[in-house]
Amino acid sequence: MRYLKGYCILLVASMAACSKGSTTTELAGNWMSRAEFRGVARSAAVAFVIDDKAYVGTGYDGEKRLQDFFVYTQADNQWKQIADFTGAARTNAIGMAIKGKGYVGTGYDGTKKLKDFLEYDPATNAWTPRAPFGGSARIGAVAFSVLDKGYVGTGNDGNYLIDMWKYDPDTDKWTEENTFNSGKRTNASAFVINDKAYVCMGTNNNSYVTDFYEFDPVTTKWKELRKIDNVSDETYDDNYNFKGSNAAAFAMNNKGYICTGLKGSGSLSTAVWEYDPVNDSWTQRRDFEGAARTDAVGFSIKNRGYVMLGSSSNLPFDNMFEFDPLATYNKND
Repeated sequence: MRYLKGYCILLVASMAACSKGSTTTELAGNWMSRAEFRGVARSAAVAFVIDDKAYVGTGYDGEKRLQDFFVYTQADNQWKQIADFTGAARTNAIGMAIKGKGYVGTGYDGTKKLKDFLEYDPATNAWTPRAPFGGSARIGAVAFSVLDKGYVGTGNDGNYLIDMWKYDPDTDKWTEENTFNSGKRTNASAFVINDKAYVCMGTNNNSYVTDFYEFDPVTTKWKELRKIDNVSDETYDDNYNFKGSNAAAFAMNNKGYICTGLKGSGSLSTAVWEYDPVNDSWTQRRDFEGAARTDAVGFSIKNRGYVMLGSSSNLPFDNMFEFDPLATYNKND
């Protein structure tokens, strides 16, 4: 994944999963198929949002790693190709937006792990190399932007990682922040709500992690929240079953969302979970209506969430779906 501010992203009437034709009480929210991605199908791409437009590129099409990039305009539901990424073609990189510009870095080029970092300016449609990432070359890191600064951390450089680094676009410098309080992890997910970042999911030593943390960029402190598995004696987590990795994430309407990816059993997931920071709790929403997949990208634009691309059994996808958590379910869209 991979999260970008503004993207980057449920009340339960019944916790029973329902099919499109079900007559039972259904989970809230509605998914709608939107314009297919303009480029070839792929997984492990990156995405970021600038001025209500989503920028998506890089990734793996099943045969080769990619450098092409595209922009999505919500108003006309259209994709347009933009300048190719000028760094090495790659997968499992990070992407984020800061102060009206996009950033892509780290990842894997098929031979080695990377730590380069490039900036995209939509005004000039051009990529510019910036200071290399401050940590080690890695794959499977998380990224988010808060208060006009970017943050990149965790992942795998041959070992599982726990570090977190801050990027200042004004000075083009990296500084190491307080270490992520939890254990090491890779392929985690992140989203931002009200200028605080939330990190969960991922694996450590080939096991799914269940802890969940909030980062405050003002205090630079990490705060542990309730775990994302049924581990307490209370009732709030009785239905929690979504630990996993490689999930798409986004945030909107002051809620965070985790969708798709690999779940605890090692199978692919279509489950959608919504996080409410007010009461530190998760609620399941309407299942993702595309095929189950891993390594998809997620982002949000104007109170709508989007999940797209990804793969299943090494088959990449090029479709995209829009999510409205407040809409009534419509089986015909």
